[in-house]
Formats: sequence, C-alpha cells, structure tokens
Amino acid sequence: TLAKFTDVGRFVTLTTQSLHRLPPHVQQKFVRLKGRDKLPELLQMLKERPSSAGAVLIFCNSASTVNWLGYILDDHKIKHLRLQGQMSAAARAGIFASFQKGDVSVLLCTDLASRGLDTSSVQLVVNYDFPDTLQDYLHRAGRVGRVGSKVPGAVVSFVTHRWDVDLVRKIETAARKRTGLPGMDSINTPLPKGG
Repeated sequence: TLAKFTDVGRFVTLTTQSLHRLPPHVQQKFVRLKGRDKLPELLQMLKERPSSAGAVLIFCNSASTVNWLGYILDDHKIKHLRLQGQMSAAARAGIFASFQKGDVSVLLCTDLASRGLDTSSVQLVVNYDFPDTLQDYLHRAGRVGRVGSKVPGAVVSFVTHRWDVDLVRKIETAARKRTGLPGMDSINTPLPKGG
C-alpha cells in the first residue's frame, strides 16, 4: 500500500554522517502525487518560498525535462538557470558560476549537477523526477546542507511511480535506523551519468 507516502508533511531526519549515508541535519520529505500534479506542486513551492530562503536545485532525469520545465518557469516569471549535459562545458561552467554568485537562486538540472559541484548556498533540493538509484539520490541529497552553509536544508522528492516506492522505503528505513543505504558501502567511485 502507498498510503504512508500521502502525508505531505512527513519528514525523516538524520544525525549521523558517512559517505554512504544521507546527510545529517537535512530533512528528507517524500510527496506522493500523480505525474500531472508535479508541476502545480513545484510552482506553488517556488512561489511561496521567500527570496531570502537560499538557493534551490531542481533535479530532472533528462535534459528535455529540464528544458520543458524551464519554459514553464519562464511563463510564470520565475527566474532560473538551466544546466544539462547537452550544453558545452564552457556554457555549463558559466551557468554554475552565475548560480554560485547568487545571481539566480533556482537551478534546473540533470544529475550532471549532483557530483563534484560545491553548492554551499543550496538550502533545498527538489527531486522533480525521482532518481533511478539510491546512489543518485545520495549524490543529489548531498548538494544541500553543505559545509559552510548556514541553514540545515531539506530534500523534497516527488514520488509518482510505483517502482520508486521501493527506493523510498529503503531511504526511510536507513534514515530511521541511522544506517547506511543498502548496497552503498561497496561503491568507491561514482560512474559518470549522462544528462
């Protein structure tokens, strides 16, 4: 049953830290909704968020979703940047530098932005598309609540598919038991993932 994922206000927090664990002091929130409800939910979150609330990373699983979402945010006058693998390396570096400076506080991106980018200003990660693996989830979650950030931060994940629920359960269990995510201890270096 999926009833336990319908509670939008449900948070799971952690107090332990390890390379293979969820970041401590970062709230993990799962929002169970239908695919058609993801966009209104995201727009509401962004519009209600105070401008002083820090930067937001919005993760999508494909470059086409990043671009599509970007056009919609444009229509709603929500200032943002886009970062995905079809852009040149120079363009990506310039976009990320602009985001880091705080020129724009919303970045739409693929998993390209989940590895190796220093994101001390990010206070909210939104998984618009739920990641395919626990490893991807960890990398995305690791972009918030970084060293040097002043506020703990949160990760909000939209859960729309039945096959995502198994990953959610593993994440929730690891958070509750304060253990590493299953299968993560054997991972030494992340594999590059196209975006």
